[in-house]
Amino acid sequence: MPTDMVDFLPQKPVVLIVEDDPHGKSFMESSLLHSGCSVHSVWTAEEAIEVIRDTCPLEQLSAVITDYRLPGISGIELLKWVRSRDATISTVIITGQGEKSIVEKSLAVGVFDYLEKPVTHQVLKKVMTGAIRKTSEQRKIEADKEGLLALENLDQQMNIAVPAGLGQRLSIFYKPLHEVGGDFLLTHDYGNGRYVLVVGDISGHDIRSGFVSTYFQGLFKGSLESSAAIENAFRLSNKSLKSRSKSGGVDQDLISLSVSAIDFGPHDDYVMHWNFGLTPCCTIDKKGRIHTYDRRRWPLGWMDELETDPLSILISDKTLLYIYTDGLSELADFLNLNYFSLLYRFLRKFNAFQDLPVKAKDDILAIRFLLIGQMTVDQTFEPILSEHYAGVEIDHIDHLQSNWRRSLSFVLGDRLGDRLYDLLICIREGMINALTHGCESSPDKFAHLQISINEDLNLLRVFIDDPGKGHNFKLENRVSEIARETGKNLGLGIVQHLSDNFTIDNQGTSLVFDFKITPEK
Repeated sequence: MPTDMVDFLPQKPVVLIVEDDPHGKSFMESSLLHSGCSVHSVWTAEEAIEVIRDTCPLEQLSAVITDYRLPGISGIELLKWVRSRDATISTVIITGQGEKSIVEKSLAVGVFDYLEKPVTHQVLKKVMTGAIRKTSEQRKIEADKEGLLALENLDQQMNIAVPAGLGQRLSIFYKPLHEVGGDFLLTHDYGNGRYVLVVGDISGHDIRSGFVSTYFQGLFKGSLESSAAIENAFRLSNKSLKSRSKSGGVDQDLISLSVSAIDFGPHDDYVMHWNFGLTPCCTIDKKGRIHTYDRRRWPLGWMDELETDPLSILISDKTLLYIYTDGLSELADFLNLNYFSLLYRFLRKFNAFQDLPVKAKDDILAIRFLLIGQMTVDQTFEPILSEHYAGVEIDHIDHLQSNWRRSLSFVLGDRLGDRLYDLLICIREGMINALTHGCESSPDKFAHLQISINEDLNLLRVFIDDPGKGHNFKLENRVSEIARETGKNLGLGIVQHLSDNFTIDNQGTSLVFDFKITPEK
């Protein structure tokens, strides 16, 4: 018996035939049995529905073939009924010669193919082989989707399984590129007020990275839940990655792991931080200054010997801590935004991602942790912009101003109204002073611009710091020079006049000013 129709299936395909002509019904039964199929055959659509309900459910069928002209319910109505209950099953309809309108209606409701009478064995075999193969492919796709959904649920459960003590303090934005992402967040409660946060990023942008990610999430969780030190989890992961890459079975680029971890002990003045290849973590203090901790080592899986000594981060005056994967900064660069602007929107607005004009090209995971449990996030400053500029960039001040405006408008909308232009003028004047005098227009000296927002105070705070030597002067005396004919320090006077609060710190190397904004709607 020929088996070419079924050699691609793990079991014999089952076909339901619906035909009221005795000769046609007998021919199709014989032809399909000869081709290696199991066959159920009935005379009417009503009988076919009864068979499907009572004897052979749709998931057991590989295809349904029916004549269009049947007593009672027509063949096309039967196939619509079948497809409405199982969109993966292929259906075939038999028509008379030249019945073009019936063919068009059949194809419009998702019928796989049609046959014109008289039907030959070769044509029937060819069409039904294609129909059965299509059913198999569609069911495999659906099974894969169900598997991915199950893995996505596992992925999400692992990512959002936050200890009760952290629930009000931890904010998460997670947007995988596919159904399952390579980025992950793990939290662990050691007890006695000690928590660990682990943010990971498996290299690769395809679905395989999601499977590998889930594996290493389990590895990390198992290690932490066994009360082992977090350093042991790093070593175990690194060893596993190295052994896989050396085996040659998986591309090393696919299975490298970047990870950033924070150990919050019962102490209140510092945390322990590890970073293997991930973007630097950041904190913001009570005054609104942003602090970056860029002590990165190679990703796990790159080195045979692993250094696991942590960095101690003093947090006594800090309010928020941020960790994010590089998908965030890559998307921000593509949108010509500062990544803190994007981070602010993602962590505050549920639908911010859907509002973007482009799609991300990598997974994005970002977390914000409130270091002071007695406060709310709105009572703290949050970063919305941080950039370093070399002194030579004074020549591109117009371009820089355009970038500031884009990021500020992205965060604030129209909350500043016409005062947005006042703010941009103040930033511009402050940066001109910093780049020209503090950096001496040098390519090797850098000024730092930071902008933070406090929603509770409805306040925007700007910091401009330069590496200059500073000056010994009193602010009121320096600004009073504006009235002189030379116009010296005119920029400082503009900032003082337009802003709501204005100070110069560190002997003139740090300029700080505030702008009031309207409350967020």
